Amino acid sequence: MTDKQMNKLADKIAKLIINSLHEGLIVDLQEQTEEELLAELATLMTQMDFNLKLEAYTKCEEIKRKIIKIENQLNKYK
Repeated sequence: MTDKQMNKLADKIAKLIINSLHEGLIVDLQEQTEEELLAELATLMTQMDFNLKLEAYTKCEEIKRKIIKIENQLNKYK
């Protein structure tokens, strides 16, 4: 594989990763600790409360999906 081909492939992979991160679809490559998950959950709960007061229900739905994902990860620690 030439350098030009490798650079093109690297660019394509980087774009895919950035798009996945943007949409929240990428799974963490390293497992988070329970404390990190709890901190992230607390942040999301605060964001949920704030957006509920603003009646930003679309944003609340996104936050809800993230909360469920974290709760599922936390269940592994039980």
